[in-house]
Amino acid sequence: MQKIFFYSLIVSLFFLTGCFNSGNKTPTPATPITNQQYYETADLKIPLPANMFVKDENGAITLFHAVETFSHTDFCDFKGDSLPTTTFHDFTAKFSFTTLTMDKTILKFGGEYLKEYIDADGIIKESEGFLEKTKIGDYAGYKLTQGVEGCGYDQYFLTAPNGILVVKKDFVPELTDLNMQKEKYQTIPNVILPEKSEQIFEEVVKNIVVK
Repeated sequence: MQKIFFYSLIVSLFFLTGCFNSGNKTPTPATPITNQQYYETADLKIPLPANMFVKDENGAITLFHAVETFSHTDFCDFKGDSLPTTTFHDFTAKFSFTTLTMDKTILKFGGEYLKEYIDADGIIKESEGFLEKTKIGDYAGYKLTQGVEGCGYDQYFLTAPNGILVVKKDFVPELTDLNMQKEKYQTIPNVILPEKSEQIFEEVVKNIVVK
């Protein structure tokens, strides 16, 4: 993401939350979510942890965290033509809601190629490590894992009142053993490490309110 977009979002989030502190040099806390502010759409009320940023695209909400650091290129650019950037995204999750049935939701958001995993009655056929049942807090449904060489995302389809909560969480391969420069990325000031990122993600999802 370009620098100008990043800085404009800092100003925007400061207005929304009043809690952004550019001088904070500690990792973003995972808890508590309660008593923190929320971002609301027509369908969802999403907890907004400290120092996170929000992008709203017609009700599809992207919650993310990014830090300024050394110049680098996109780790997942297999073509090798990405431009250098100093902005590193260590947490990105997208939330949306649909009133479609589970099978139709998976096909719409996951891809039509998933038809082979759904029978004529709309029953989902699980595949270990790819399309599996999952549960986060009181939300239960399916998790779809898509990616290659550590690049990709987990997509969750969770049963909610009157519909399906769809959540997509991007992988961050730069912070894993797949990256030979992992330690360099891990020591970036304010970076959210994988374990903390998962804690934040689960707490947010657990506390989402579907209206």
